Amino acid sequence: MRLSVLAVLIACNAPPPRPAPGSATDLAEYLRTIAGADETTREHAVAGWLVPEATWNRTIVPAWRGLYAEYTAQFASRVPIAAAQLASLDPVTTRRHWAGDPHLTLAEARLRWALPVQYPSMVADVGGHPVDAVFIYDGSWRALLGLDELVLAHVRALDADCAAKVALAGPLGKCTEIGFVVADAALRGNRADLDRACRMAATMCGNPAP
Repeated sequence: MRLSVLAVLIACNAPPPRPAPGSATDLAEYLRTIAGADETTREHAVAGWLVPEATWNRTIVPAWRGLYAEYTAQFASRVPIAAAQLASLDPVTTRRHWAGDPHLTLAEARLRWALPVQYPSMVADVGGHPVDAVFIYDGSWRALLGLDELVLAHVRALDADCAAKVALAGPLGKCTEIGFVVADAALRGNRADLDRACRMAATMCGNPAP
């Protein structure tokens, strides 16, 4: 009887199990160690989100893979922005990064195009406000910061009007479907496919805000 009581007491006082590495719960626990910390701590943590090249090459879809040098070159400029989004002590929530999630930011939605179908990427909110990044896990948490802007810049260099349309593509709708085709054609350097997709985007996407 004493042994049974002792076992119950031990079980009741045992720490909760650690979340599975790479899970939404794991990301939430990690971000809670950063959110609300001082600026230097937050920026140091965010700087560690840079995706290593080996992870990039086995994760990012082929058409986007050639952007690695550009991604790394602009990453430092994105660190203060992401760190500022973690300044609050408000509650941190996380979830899987699904195409069609109406709560994604436009950039988060377009970054689904960079990842394989069903890839277990994550997104996070602090106090109901998005940390405008897509997180991937390779033993540590990494983030695709600024990648969406790089893709839009590639489209803009070929067709500025079309890029303005693609910038409206979000989680849902025909604009998102054709936006993927536009981005893919631009990154592959396929001008014929790009021109065709841009003509469709002109009718399938709304007008940019003034």
